[in-house]
Amino acid sequence: MTDKIKKTCDCDCLDKQATDPSRRDFIRKASTLTLIGGSAFILEACGGGGSPTSSGGDTDGGGDTGGGGNTGGGGNNGGGSGDTGYNYDASTGTITIDITKIYQTLQTVGSGIVLSGSNTFTSLGLIVIRVSNSSVRALSRNCTHAGFTVDFDSVNNNLPCSAQGGSHGSIFNLDGSVQRGPASKALTSYNASINSEGTIITINQN
Repeated sequence: MTDKIKKTCDCDCLDKQATDPSRRDFIRKASTLTLIGGSAFILEACGGGGSPTSSGGDTDGGGDTGGGGNTGGGGNNGGGSGDTGYNYDASTGTITIDITKIYQTLQTVGSGIVLSGSNTFTSLGLIVIRVSNSSVRALSRNCTHAGFTVDFDSVNNNLPCSAQGGSHGSIFNLDGSVQRGPASKALTSYNASINSEGTIITINQN
């Protein structure tokens, strides 16, 4: 077949291409360098830029180690001694109520609350009434008729005895005086005051 081609071409280019080893070596080396260079570029592109491990989120200012919630002023450790706002000192017979923390209804003039006897100096408890911006009242819940418990009625603005019917059913005014018998004596009143800021109520037994 080479002879047929030679007949149509007077030069010896085909012989030189077939027998010139330097040309073949050059082409082979150039191709190899191109492949190596391309591979190096691909490797750099895949592995470069790469510092997910040198500045990763978990180790560099990560959430749990950087100012974590439970150790930095957390609720149980940074919120004081757990003061509820109510304190009864049995040794002095003194009750203090911080109405910014507990019994917040007493911030309103005309409101009242009922305290049970379990944490006061009387067996039946107390009724505490906000009389004005600068004054409060503390009354015994012990009905002066037969010793039943008196409640606070915010609807009718009075203090009814819990024992109704029959020979009972006494009602007292918010100042402790008798509104309706059979009781004839006013409820026992205790010394009560509120500080100038209107936040702390103090009640003394004597």
